[in-house]
Amino acid sequence: MRTAIIMLAGLLLAASAAAGELAAGWQALTDYHAVQALEVFDRHLSDADPAVAREARFGRGVALLDRQPVTSGQVEEARQLFTALADSGTDDPAQGARFFLGRIAQHHLAQPDEAEAARQFRQLIAAHEASVWAQSALGRLALLEIYALNLAAPPSERLANAEKLLAHARTPAAQSDVHYAIADAIFFNRLPVTGALPHLLAVEKLGWIDWTARADVLVQIAELSRLAGDRKQAARFYRTFLEENPRDLRHYIVTERLAQMEKPAP
Repeated sequence: MRTAIIMLAGLLLAASAAAGELAAGWQALTDYHAVQALEVFDRHLSDADPAVAREARFGRGVALLDRQPVTSGQVEEARQLFTALADSGTDDPAQGARFFLGRIAQHHLAQPDEAEAARQFRQLIAAHEASVWAQSALGRLALLEIYALNLAAPPSERLANAEKLLAHARTPAAQSDVHYAIADAIFFNRLPVTGALPHLLAVEKLGWIDWTARADVLVQIAELSRLAGDRKQAARFYRTFLEENPRDLRHYIVTERLAQMEKPAP
């Protein structure tokens, strides 16, 4: 949740600074000072500029979800703020509010409501597909499709529903999130592992994963390529892993695997 707040605060920071308003609140959130952020946003809740007032209400909702400890009262107040914003406009605060309504249903309720979270994310994607908020929701919706919704359906069907979300992914980050969720779910559900290879190749090419995840992906691609009989591709990703991760505990095993592959045929 904290990573999402930092990202979203940064997205709004530029707009706030340009207007000479609220920049300090978003910066405070980025710096882990939710109480200070609330003080800034609260001063502008009734601002004469409607755009500033709406952003301040959105900021207050985000800060309430970040102020520790997060109480049920804070969550409910944030939910009410976000609902009012989402139902009264199509601007950035309205879209962000819809996103956070999904997050509240998914993560902040005593009893998570995955169906409600998915409804909010789908509504956001349908109305504002190209927005950063909708693109941020795609990976979260993919996880809901795979692990929380329609659990009576076989895993292959749930993964197929998640894969359909790629048609809505416009940014490299969103594409990477959905591909990675699908690949991971193929392993988790013990489906034929070769089905994960194109998704992992896409994730590696997009380049939006962190260093630790990238190391795992490189090994997975190499292993799956070897199993598929693509020795050239397997060797390339084994070498890349060894070059980028000289101290990884898998270094010896990968070195041995590469040596075996490159050994001349008898």
